[in-house]
Amino acid sequence: HRNSNMGDAVDNEEIKRLIPIVNKLQDAFATMGSTPIDLPQIAVVGGQSSGKSSVLENIVGKSFLPRGSGIVTRRPLVLQLYNSQEEYGEFLHHPNKKWYDFEEICQEIERDTDRVCGSNKNLKNQPINLRVYSPDVLNLTLIDLPGATKVAVGDQPKDIGKQIRNMIMSYASKPNCLILAVTAANTDLANSDAIEIAKEVDPQGKRTLGVLTKLDLMDRGTDARGIFTGEDTNLPNLALGYVGVVNRSQADINERKGIASAREGEMQYFSMHPSYSDIQDKLGTAYLVKKCSQMLLKHIQSVLPQLSSDLNKVIAQKEKEMADMGEIANPKRSRADITQAILKFSDRFCRSIDGKLDPDGPSLTRELTGGARIEGIFHDVFAPAIGDIDILEQLGADEVQTLIRNVSGLGGSLFIPNSAFVALVTQNIQRLEDPSLQCVQLAYSEVLNIVSMISHNMPQVDKYPALKSTIVEAANQILRENYEPCNKLTSVMVAMERNRVNMAHPDFIGHRDNFGEFTQQVEEEAAQGPPPPPAKTLQRTIVKEGHANKKGGNAIVLWQKRYLIMKKDGTLNYYRHMGDPEPAGVIYVPGCIVERADAMVGKRCSFQIYHPAGNIGKTFFFQLQNEQEANDWVQCLKEECAKEPEVEDDDPNADNNLLPGIAAPAADEDFDQIPATRQRGLTDRIHAAIHENLGMREKVECEILFRLLHSYFEIVKKNIADQVPKAISLKLINKVKEELCARLLMEIDSEDKVKQLSAVSDEVKLKFEKTKGTLQLLHESQAILRDLSFSTV
Repeated sequence: HRNSNMGDAVDNEEIKRLIPIVNKLQDAFATMGSTPIDLPQIAVVGGQSSGKSSVLENIVGKSFLPRGSGIVTRRPLVLQLYNSQEEYGEFLHHPNKKWYDFEEICQEIERDTDRVCGSNKNLKNQPINLRVYSPDVLNLTLIDLPGATKVAVGDQPKDIGKQIRNMIMSYASKPNCLILAVTAANTDLANSDAIEIAKEVDPQGKRTLGVLTKLDLMDRGTDARGIFTGEDTNLPNLALGYVGVVNRSQADINERKGIASAREGEMQYFSMHPSYSDIQDKLGTAYLVKKCSQMLLKHIQSVLPQLSSDLNKVIAQKEKEMADMGEIANPKRSRADITQAILKFSDRFCRSIDGKLDPDGPSLTRELTGGARIEGIFHDVFAPAIGDIDILEQLGADEVQTLIRNVSGLGGSLFIPNSAFVALVTQNIQRLEDPSLQCVQLAYSEVLNIVSMISHNMPQVDKYPALKSTIVEAANQILRENYEPCNKLTSVMVAMERNRVNMAHPDFIGHRDNFGEFTQQVEEEAAQGPPPPPAKTLQRTIVKEGHANKKGGNAIVLWQKRYLIMKKDGTLNYYRHMGDPEPAGVIYVPGCIVERADAMVGKRCSFQIYHPAGNIGKTFFFQLQNEQEANDWVQCLKEECAKEPEVEDDDPNADNNLLPGIAAPAADEDFDQIPATRQRGLTDRIHAAIHENLGMREKVECEILFRLLHSYFEIVKKNIADQVPKAISLKLINKVKEELCARLLMEIDSEDKVKQLSAVSDEVKLKFEKTKGTLQLLHESQAILRDLSFSTV
């Protein structure tokens, strides 16, 4: 009984014009590894015992699907049927081989499934594309999906139900996918997996065709006639309706009963059944195939304009890829291609540094690129590191007095000697050199990173491995040649600040135009006595406190002396000096990890604290005076990390929602603010020491000197933070911009070098041939679709 009798010649001829085009597109996209267009297709959905495989085999007229217990279908099977005089099968992964034995086709499906998914029960969404040519089929394409299940059986993965459902939904949820919902009629139809999925993705039932199997196994006295005629409203109303079929039984399969005799038995069953005999022309596999063919044809016709438009976009994209890859096998084009690639790369590098938009470059909204990344080093890393250096950090009133007396020599002096101020300033300016040189190194690495990223994202360069390596090496060579000069210039700028202290700087509070008023104000404040002491953190909120050296949270590596206070609210506060009203930063400890880090930082008595999620917060390192202190802090912090913070009822910080590990300015609720006129940018520690231990003259001297030091050092830090990035831009970045193109063009001064640089990688050759074949398929499909757009199919 041949399928050719199922539909009239007109229907078949029309379908022959459309469905093979969609099949070609499916093959092209399978070769590409992606599906950029939502193609019209029919997905076969059903539970593991619904008879889905038997329906497909009845449609083809051959036994070719693997069978067994548990999960048999572990990959989508794209089944493309072609009406042909010859009968055989072809796999897309074996394009030049014809398979005449359908038992071998079954074995190949199993082998390729194991090859991609492994021999266990894993699933993969990579489809198997199988073409079947036969005189017993109509042109039709069906996608066989794994049978839905909710409970894992045997050695199946525990989440197998979720895996299968996700795979089914990836097809069924697409608007252009028609659904063949297969359900066994002898089960509870209200709990059908296929109907449930169809209702979810197609609630109005416009693109779902219901298929009821095992009608011959329904309980005696029951039938499904009402479902086929629309009289039964227990199942969802489907616009495409329901079709009933009778498949081979398991005994028939075991006895290897042929499909043809099974089809004859199916038609005999319907013709003799009292409930189905008058509607038998709307039942059976033959009608199902015709229904599917007409359904798919009509759907393709409805989406033809959009399909053609989407195809044009894909072709344009592929043609651009081909143009970017150039003429790989044409030696006459080699020098021109290499020259063009060098010029385009140099232009893109310069545009990337200057922040000019490049339509062919990476997304400008996803992350920082090019010059913005280097500016991030200057602004977000280097400038804060310089600003964090405090000239008064390790300076006390007693040290200042000792210095003043030493530089005054025999007999003393009436005024503060300039040499005391100059000695302290120049000594601390030297501390700015190390972070400045580290900034040069960071910029060096980032320029190389930008060169590498651009070369990787340019197909014109990426296809030539030797050229790509030459570009990176040329940039590296230019950077190496200018690295030491840039370092020297940076050190010279620090030395310039150190070797001439400009006391006439207009922003300096010691400038002669400001000095008289400034000293008078200091003398008046000194006569008033010490400032009011700040309110101390309540002892009942403190878990542990003490001094430690700290570094972390910055690419500029600096160890800084800090005073730590671990509070009961779960925050580790670190201060520049003991007694400061405001912490320099806060680490929210719960959820963090604390461990010793002696080997990591190269210092004994060290530990680190960080949050396990790398994108939350930062890593901080601390070094203590001895092993006992380090171990005590580690033990204390581990206990705090493991428990919820204790927030007291009267603690105004209860609403502070810092994320774990985030360093942030602490709230000021535990401190009384000191009047701005008394702070002057200095710490409480200095004020207290001045008024506690010194006489009136010494008080005035120290206060004046402290303020002069702070004022001038802030000017120097601003100069360095401004000048070092300019030096790096001049000596490193601009050198690469100016010299890279000329340096690379010198590399193609001979035919041998051109030949060497234009050698294409095997990977690019394969991609070129693959893209070329895909583009040819797309053009063929486009031409036929264009013709069909003007026809009256």
